Amino acid sequence: MTQHRDVLYCEGPGDIVAAYASWKRGIDHLSETSLTYSGQFFEYCRLEKLTFHAVSYCDRAETVVDETCTVSNLPRQKLRIPKIGYELTVFLYALRLLMLALRERPKTIYIDSGVTDWAYLALLWLSGAKIVVILHNTVWPEGFRPTGIGAKLRRPVFRFVWQHCIWHTLAVSAACGRQVAAIAGNVPVTVFKASYPVASFQEAPVPKDHASGPFRVMFAGRVEENKGVFDILMMAEKLPHIEFTLCGDGYALDEVRRQAGSNVTITGRLNRAELVARYLETHIVIVPTRSTFAEGFAKVAAEAILLLRPVVTSPVVPASETLAGAIMLARTDDARSYAELIGEIQMDEQLYLRLVANARSLRPSILDDSTAFLAVLRATTHGRVGYQMTKRAHDLPPRHEDPAGLAHVGRAGMGARTPGQVEGYRQRAGEVPSD
Repeated sequence: MTQHRDVLYCEGPGDIVAAYASWKRGIDHLSETSLTYSGQFFEYCRLEKLTFHAVSYCDRAETVVDETCTVSNLPRQKLRIPKIGYELTVFLYALRLLMLALRERPKTIYIDSGVTDWAYLALLWLSGAKIVVILHNTVWPEGFRPTGIGAKLRRPVFRFVWQHCIWHTLAVSAACGRQVAAIAGNVPVTVFKASYPVASFQEAPVPKDHASGPFRVMFAGRVEENKGVFDILMMAEKLPHIEFTLCGDGYALDEVRRQAGSNVTITGRLNRAELVARYLETHIVIVPTRSTFAEGFAKVAAEAILLLRPVVTSPVVPASETLAGAIMLARTDDARSYAELIGEIQMDEQLYLRLVANARSLRPSILDDSTAFLAVLRATTHGRVGYQMTKRAHDLPPRHEDPAGLAHVGRAGMGARTPGQVEGYRQRAGEVPSD
């Protein structure tokens, strides 16, 4: 007999069964540097005494049933049909989740970015449950809203779904919230942030000595084209005296290994201790996400700054807005721009020390868990998502668009925080006209 559950929680491709096993043993998932969102969800249900069914579409099918919960890896059936295969895959998965919801009758369904298409949430709404969307990714790459016919046809569908089918949106960055406002107008959005085990980051490490050679640059993440890994190889070609390290795995790993030069080290996937050790060996971290990927925040940027490693990224990465003091901005999709900034930091010790000092000042705000995922889940349950924690989407702070690439800081914009500030620096330097 099917048991009714209070909550249905739908996550992406990660192994949620393994994550649940780690949480039950009281340990963080060994592959993660930050606290996992699934672990915070399990803790939320424990604290609130909620029964739940948590599912992911991990390819390793498995189900674990406990007294108060069910945890399942429910793989999506991948239909390899030209042009419509992906849409059909996520549509059928939405139907599968609807059937699950109709059997278990949850009061609330939490669903992550990427589980299905947002348009198909109208199906889950038919279950009668409240739908809470969790935006771990932006709806489109920040600053690169699609303008094609397909995108224009989807806009009214998304607007209807957000206005009539979604009860609440939890967003990992203000950029995600602003995009919801652009889609649906003034709907409720709660911004949360990634959280990190305080015990692991309580003490700030010793910053890397700028003079210690060779100068090292690190990337951590999925080794895929839209994460900018081939741009990194171009940077390494332009900067042969600088050592680059790529940590992670992905579909492009073999090709990156084939193309990598002598100053590029590729480690593959690392556990938490190994990854932290690599962070501590490097001078700076790069997050060269391309305009083809809808980055929601980029936790690697916060991890690097916690460890006092400055970051070079671009405005397509929303973390650059929150952590601006310890970040230098390159032009999106421009390997030369990244190489110039890396070379600038390598040559200018005072700039490097200033970025490190700013990273140190950002540590308390990163470690503050008052708006962590667990906190906003509990606030949603208890109706505390009013003035203090939740804003209507229109109330989220605006971010300057940067179509001209003015966020490329360079020496004239040293220490600049936003594209608007970069504009001010350049006006005072006489590089661009003022209004």
